[in-house]
Amino acid sequence: MDKSWMHSDRRSKAYELGVEAFLNFSVENLLTTTHIRCPCVKCVNLKLFGVGIIRDHLYFNGVDQSYKNWTFHGEPWEAATNASRNVEEDDDHSRYSFVSEEIEMDDNDFGDFGSDPYEFANVIGDGDQPLYPGCRKYTKLSALVKLYNLKAKYGMSDVCFT
Repeated sequence: MDKSWMHSDRRSKAYELGVEAFLNFSVENLLTTTHIRCPCVKCVNLKLFGVGIIRDHLYFNGVDQSYKNWTFHGEPWEAATNASRNVEEDDDHSRYSFVSEEIEMDDNDFGDFGSDPYEFANVIGDGDQPLYPGCRKYTKLSALVKLYNLKAKYGMSDVCFT
């Protein structure tokens, strides 16, 4: 089935014809017109509605662009093959190597973990320590998390935070 209409302008004839073809496809394959998952941007296939409401949602909100295989609307599920996702296990790559390739990461993005194998354990251990002697409300970790939360909430720059 042609899905190019999903990327068309919602005011175009192609989008209108695509919505109608999609709804007809759904009704034919699901054999119902009252309980169909709505693929609009706001509902993202979580809410069930009738055909008329779904049509309105698709015009007002637009279709979820990430919904490529219409499994909730009667299209057969196509299992992703290992070859298509590049999930081969070999000496150089883990079975999840496709993740770093998908988000364009290189070896420098994984950070420097240092040579001390106990460094991480020390950091975790410090998290359970009180913020200062006698403090019962905050640990070093909870204080750090609260500070980072403030930094993110108010958009503080690194210079300001430091």
